[in-house]
Amino acid sequence: MTNILFFIESLSGGGAEKVLRNLVNAMDQTKFCITVQTLYPDDAGKYLAPGIRYRYCYPAKNRINELRMRAEAAAGLTYPLRIKGDYDIEVAYLECGSTKIMASSTNAKALKLAWVHSDLQNWANPDDFAAATKKYYARYDLAVCVSENVRKSFEKLYGDTVPAVTVYNTIDDGEILRKSAETLSPDVSKRKLTIAAVGRLSAPKHFIRALTAHKRMLEDGLDHDLWIVGDGEERSLLEAYIHENHLEASAKLLGFRENPYNLMYAADILVCSSIFEGFSTFVTEGLILGKPIVTTDVSGMHELLGDSEYGLITANDDEAFYEGVKRMLTEPRLLEHYAEQAKIRGRDFKCEKLAKDTEAFFERELRKKRGK
Repeated sequence: MTNILFFIESLSGGGAEKVLRNLVNAMDQTKFCITVQTLYPDDAGKYLAPGIRYRYCYPAKNRINELRMRAEAAAGLTYPLRIKGDYDIEVAYLECGSTKIMASSTNAKALKLAWVHSDLQNWANPDDFAAATKKYYARYDLAVCVSENVRKSFEKLYGDTVPAVTVYNTIDDGEILRKSAETLSPDVSKRKLTIAAVGRLSAPKHFIRALTAHKRMLEDGLDHDLWIVGDGEERSLLEAYIHENHLEASAKLLGFRENPYNLMYAADILVCSSIFEGFSTFVTEGLILGKPIVTTDVSGMHELLGDSEYGLITANDDEAFYEGVKRMLTEPRLLEHYAEQAKIRGRDFKCEKLAKDTEAFFERELRKKRGK
């Protein structure tokens, strides 16, 4: 039995948190004794399958504990004080905080993995970030990147600090398909051709681009609705744009939804307007649902969609994105073509296969660590 620890700051939220839950819930518990640890208590019973051990570092999230957490992390004390257990593999499942904390591991025998979800070259001041964090990555055996683009970006920033490999995210296709069949909630109605986007309302997702394209297409006489599903720090900015441009009737900010999949399935087109990504969970889920997709050319999209074979990839600028979505609305049979192509590509993202591939990776690298 292999004892494995996954450390992440929180279990709730989207992105990395979701794919971690997918992975650990799909792993074979006859081979792996799995522990997940967060900074503060989370609703583990809601998120984690029976048999997975759950721990947290601090008893509650409050000002005193946050100050304690920051002080201990800065001094490299979080691991020796808060993380207990005899693990064969230790995984820091997110950049920044998790990676910094787990870099102070005192477990000399453990295989140490730092998971990288973002294209770090697209962060603000990436060279400064790399210089400040290189000493942490140097303490790991491997950096595990969620796409080839993320790996190449990491290697450009960190050089030979730590070897980097690519391991794709585990997606729970069964849950996605089950939830997609649920009835829409009473506050949402499908009125006409609908475009949907899902993600955190944050600067990298650049939903203002989707709203701008929506406005221009309405002015072109292309009647449709836009649903944006998610919450975050840019909500007030997007609300202001909708109000200033009188888009309240057609553009809806639907907030965070426990089940976004019935909304994605009900929509006619899914769009990703991001400035940068790591490996888009939203686009992967859209392929599983067999939906036509338009996305900007950000990290991971060519791995997911080929050269616009399974979804339409546009240049990463506002004009190209607008033209791409407009093509999908106006070009005869393009919607049907990309729906069929998405279904074909979606078959490659079976949860069982992806989880087994990741398990095989863990076993292979642990053998290397132990010289077997």
